Amino acid sequence: MNAINRAEIRAFMQSRGADPYELVADDVLDIILARRFGIEYQPIIEVQACEVVGYQASARFWTKDQQCLNSGKMFAYLHNNPLMLYYVDLEMKKMQIEHAPVTGWLMLNLDVDSFFEGGDSPDNPFLQMFKQHAWSERELVVNLVTNHQIADAYKSQRVIELLQQSGTGVALEDVGLRWGMFSLSAFMDARVIKFSGPELQGLNEVAAQSTVDWLVSAARRIGVQIIMDGVDSCEQFEWAKRMGVDCVQGNLFAKQDVQVR
Repeated sequence: MNAINRAEIRAFMQSRGADPYELVADDVLDIILARRFGIEYQPIIEVQACEVVGYQASARFWTKDQQCLNSGKMFAYLHNNPLMLYYVDLEMKKMQIEHAPVTGWLMLNLDVDSFFEGGDSPDNPFLQMFKQHAWSERELVVNLVTNHQIADAYKSQRVIELLQQSGTGVALEDVGLRWGMFSLSAFMDARVIKFSGPELQGLNEVAAQSTVDWLVSAARRIGVQIIMDGVDSCEQFEWAKRMGVDCVQGNLFAKQDVQVR
């Protein structure tokens, strides 16, 4: 187990991430076989108390010459090889759980497609791993990542059912936005609802206010927490306060050090 060196950290800080599609296949394979991936833990802040209540673990990838890759595009690339996607996502989850901060709950991003590569039953390796930490002092919350297709909505509902049976909380992202996944049953089954503050602010003020008012009101009634991400300034934080959301994430708050590989 090797810590990421300073050159690698600089690569993360200086770049938003290169496109893995511009790499040759051997370079991508080297990233996976050499396990050139790590973790960033982003704090989740309770708005009223201004305290850290948990962390969201995000994947990070880099090449052998310490070039940071765009993580979203890397996972999109891996969709071309479902078995490789499954392997990387499963290994990443093991690392994220093992090296997570000891306090607060832990949110993990789970790709719905990689999940189903492990099967559609309680024997799924992801479920078995999550089940080991269910109902424990450190609560796991799984944030479902989809391609926002109709078929994904059906698959996501099945994942929610299996996760709940294993005692694992569920988060839904981009709720209320046109490219997000939303269904009433999924909303009611979720533990956490997330949406992007900057995307909402891109709407007109009345539309943004109405959307958040509806989400917060509905969430309060059914016991679901609301997280606004993309909070990168004090002005955005104050706006989140006025919106009445429970928690926020973003570059305004200090990030934890990128962890091991």
